[in-house]
Amino acid sequence: MMLYAVIVAKAQIDEGLHWYNGQITFTARNIANKNVLMEAMDEGEEHEFILRYVKEVNQNHQVYRTDNGTHDYVNLYSVGSTMRHKKAEGLDVLCFYDDKDRLAAVISGEKEWDAEKLNKSRWQSQFIGEYTTEEENEVEQCFNWTWESLSFNGIIYPYDIITFNGRVTGYITIKPVEGSTNELEGTWEVVPTLRGFRLYAVNTETGNTPWEWQRTGIEYDLVESDPNVGRFFYASTTLLNDHQFRFFDKSTLRIMRNAILARHGYRFQSKDLQEYFTNEPWYKPAASNDGIRLSFIEQLNIELIKQIEGTE
Repeated sequence: MMLYAVIVAKAQIDEGLHWYNGQITFTARNIANKNVLMEAMDEGEEHEFILRYVKEVNQNHQVYRTDNGTHDYVNLYSVGSTMRHKKAEGLDVLCFYDDKDRLAAVISGEKEWDAEKLNKSRWQSQFIGEYTTEEENEVEQCFNWTWESLSFNGIIYPYDIITFNGRVTGYITIKPVEGSTNELEGTWEVVPTLRGFRLYAVNTETGNTPWEWQRTGIEYDLVESDPNVGRFFYASTTLLNDHQFRFFDKSTLRIMRNAILARHGYRFQSKDLQEYFTNEPWYKPAASNDGIRLSFIEQLNIELIKQIEGTE
């Protein structure tokens, strides 16, 4: 009986995982009464909050309330808000809801502890793919972005993602290639667009931080070219808890959110969405919306985008 009591009292949140909120990683420590202490260090600043156990819905879903820690450390989550710990389809996540029961933030359980590495890979995921340049009166050029390099006009350039205190800045440094004209060598600002992204060459001597750098006037407009992929393919496979959509306006966020549905053949009522996705080669309308089932990660992403987008 005593062994059974110990098992019941144990919290469900895994202490062995690194809990990533899109910027930093927390460690989880089980404390009394099934409560959990979440701790992190970021830029020399200590973070801490407590998840106070409320109830168990089932073995893959528990409910908590957030509270301040025992020290005067930073708490990024509103005191008293609801947190639901959910496990589904290989994901282990902490979902935070606002006072209107809208999903406001997600922390994911990760095996990787290095937040900077996670920040880089999540940011990269929205650009991996094949593109073509879109310049007036010029020959179309091919561009391919992979995890390790950028390929442009047949030349493969290694690159580094520029971070500041572990945060992705939106800038990359493209390294020179021996024996090449090195057309892309230098530092570039990467700006996501509805159809792909835009590269702006920047002068790094104009300031001490990326936010002080200035564009030089040289730019490339890159458009997604793989007809079987589509611009927002990553929104169906990568958890968007790292503010990947913070550079998009509301109209683009709306397209991103509905692109998740479109991948399942969702039939849209809005004429603008009908027109947009009908022009996408990968979009195959389903006979009916009744049989459409979203994955767990897709459901989370739609709710997160809605929160940023400001829709109900």
